[in-house]
Amino acid sequence: MISCSSLRARSLAQFAVAMLCTITLIGCGGSSGPSLSSVSGTVTLDGKPLEGATVTFIPAEGRSSSGVTDASGNYTLKYSADRDGAVSGQHQVTITTERALSGGEGDQPLVEAREELLPAKYHAETELTADVSAGSNTKNFELTSE
Repeated sequence: MISCSSLRARSLAQFAVAMLCTITLIGCGGSSGPSLSSVSGTVTLDGKPLEGATVTFIPAEGRSSSGVTDASGNYTLKYSADRDGAVSGQHQVTITTERALSGGEGDQPLVEAREELLPAKYHAETELTADVSAGSNTKNFELTSE
C-alpha cells in the first residue's frame, strides 16, 4: 500500500519536472540573440546598380550580417535565416561579386560562377566602414571600378 505522503512527494516531483520542461520550452521559443537594427541600402558601381553583390557588415564583436543586391542594387541585411538586421555599432564592410558555381541539383537552378568585378579595397583589403545605430539605417555604397 502506498502512503499518502509518498503520493504527494511523487506528485510534487512530477509537477516540478513538468514546470521545468515548460520553462525550457518557453525559453527556446521566439527569437533569441542580440537586439538588431534594420539595415538596407543601394550599391552602385560607376554610377550603375550592382546586381548580385554580397554585402557583409562585420562588427568588432559578434556575428556578421549580410545581404545580396538585387537588379536595382538594393540589399537588406540578414543576421540569420529568420532575423533581419545587424547589431548596433561600428562595422567593417565588405562587398564582393565573386561566386562559385552552385545549384543545378534536382530542381535548383544552376548559378554560374563569376570572377570578382571589384577592386580589393572593397573586399579582401576593405576600406569600407559603417556605423549602425538603433532603429532603421540606410547605408548606400557608391563604388568605382578604379
